[in-house]
Amino acid sequence: MSLTSDFDYVASVSHDLKSPLNAIIGFVELIKTGILAHDAEDGAPLEVLEDLKMVENLSKDMLALISNMLTAARIQAGKQPMMPTVITKQELLERASMLERTFQAEAKSRNIDFAVSVGALPRYVYWDIQQIRNFAVNNLISNALKFVGEDGIVRVYIDTNDKDIVSILVADNGPGVPEQERAAIFEKFAQSSGNAWSHTGSGYGLYNAVRVVHAHKGRLEILDGLENKGATFAMTLPAVPFEICGDLLRAAQAA
Repeated sequence: MSLTSDFDYVASVSHDLKSPLNAIIGFVELIKTGILAHDAEDGAPLEVLEDLKMVENLSKDMLALISNMLTAARIQAGKQPMMPTVITKQELLERASMLERTFQAEAKSRNIDFAVSVGALPRYVYWDIQQIRNFAVNNLISNALKFVGEDGIVRVYIDTNDKDIVSILVADNGPGVPEQERAAIFEKFAQSSGNAWSHTGSGYGLYNAVRVVHAHKGRLEILDGLENKGATFAMTLPAVPFEICGDLLRAAQAA
């Protein structure tokens, strides 16, 4: 089967799976609303609400898995185009702050010490920021929070060297990835044997992340983590990996 036919098949199956899952999520929300309204005085049955919440969460996990599968198929078939935009230094700072707020609630709920630290930044970057954020940065942070365990530590460090190479490090003190497995961990379906939770992953997340980074002429590798354990996923990206037109360049330089 060709890459194009593979993609068409995955896209078709993904569409067929998404429709009933979205319906399930919608009905769960309606049932929860109905229960809360009906039992406003007596108090809603907590066990039922908890079960519904579990159904809702599992359905959302399935939707995320389907999206990852579709992204992987698009990338492999060359149908995931890059759409870079100019992001100024101030916008990068705002996005870093938003990134910290996005994951703070999840970290706090599991008593994980999570923080984002920002060093030097270039005047601007020219990235497909949606893909970098959704398929690379968010993916790496979600993995770290999921695998580090209760009372763990997760740190995100963002910095830039004098050649406008941006580094984004996601470091933790969790179980880590055995050194002999690090070279293969970015392959599709690859998972670490050193992680007791590895069976919960789809094997698509890191595959998508490394390919988005490579599309930006960057590099993604695994280093040792915090406190001589855990893992650090180190992403390095040139500030301007794509050719930029004159008007955009002048606007970016003036920002």
